[in-house]
Amino acid sequence: MLVRSPGRVNIIGEHTDYALGYVMPMAIQLSTYMESEPTTEGMTCVYSEAYREEACFGDSLVREGKWVDYVKGIYHAIRVLGLRPVHVKARVYGDLPMGAGLSSSASLEMAVAVTQNELGRLGLSKMELARLGNVAENEFLGVPSGLLDQMAVMLGEEDMAVFADTETLSYELVPVPRDVEFLVFHTGVRRAIAATAYSERVETVKSALKALGARSSKEVKEERLSGLNEIQRKRLGYVVRENARVVAARDALRAGRIDELGRILTEAHWDLARNYEVSTPELDFFVKFAVSHGALGARLTGAGFGGAAIALVAKGAGGALGKEVAEEYVRRFPHRPAYWVVRPSAGARVVQARP
Repeated sequence: MLVRSPGRVNIIGEHTDYALGYVMPMAIQLSTYMESEPTTEGMTCVYSEAYREEACFGDSLVREGKWVDYVKGIYHAIRVLGLRPVHVKARVYGDLPMGAGLSSSASLEMAVAVTQNELGRLGLSKMELARLGNVAENEFLGVPSGLLDQMAVMLGEEDMAVFADTETLSYELVPVPRDVEFLVFHTGVRRAIAATAYSERVETVKSALKALGARSSKEVKEERLSGLNEIQRKRLGYVVRENARVVAARDALRAGRIDELGRILTEAHWDLARNYEVSTPELDFFVKFAVSHGALGARLTGAGFGGAAIALVAKGAGGALGKEVAEEYVRRFPHRPAYWVVRPSAGARVVQARP
């Protein structure tokens, strides 16, 4: 059996998912592929082309601190539901780069989840499969992430962004005009998603919500922030404004107001940089360069602290802008960048069913 599981780009709605806010990501064409067949040997063995190694495990799920933990995490999440994962022999490969801010981890998780759903006849919905990834990261891997990445990977459709409420898990597909594309630029600055700085922001926002007696950031208006301490005001203030931007971005897309969408993206970046403090000089450089060289808007995407940024550009313009910014980037920074031009793609699917 063959499953394709895409990467994702978050168009807007950064650091809002764990605050139960709004997000608007999209699946992209760069993907992870997982070939699997069930085995009766009581062991799962997965070979990773990217790491050039095979990892095997049985019914005991022990965290190893490596890529196979994402596979084990899905098995753990399936067991939490009272279901039994199917042991498989599998090979994982694809063109989705790792550590590039394109959710290679969520892509692998959803490849495993879709495989298990098919082989084990689990009968889980797309949203339930996405939640398996969230349980895997929160409970097995110990990463306090939200649901954004898995939702994008599972729910994406060609030419569509996914506007979602991470509290109610309701979502809608929003058409992305075919006369635009996105340039994804990876700075070459690697980051660890479980890093202290990320966890600190999660805790700060959650403590601020608790102090206000709010479950979701969507309930909070900026005028309510005055009773918080300075760092809580900065962090939650950003999240409140970002929720409003996600709604405005959805409305701009619906109406085909692409220039407005671009302005919203750029505004979001500088709010992230100044008030959430997750940007870097490299990411700021990309945003400034892209916007001054024809992009409609640009911002960091993903958690920040390095990683990637995106630029919204006219169709056919992404490749040239990527080349131009990369040439200037290597003159200024000691990192090797990479870039890709992407469009909204279908979400994780069975490509070839079991015979």
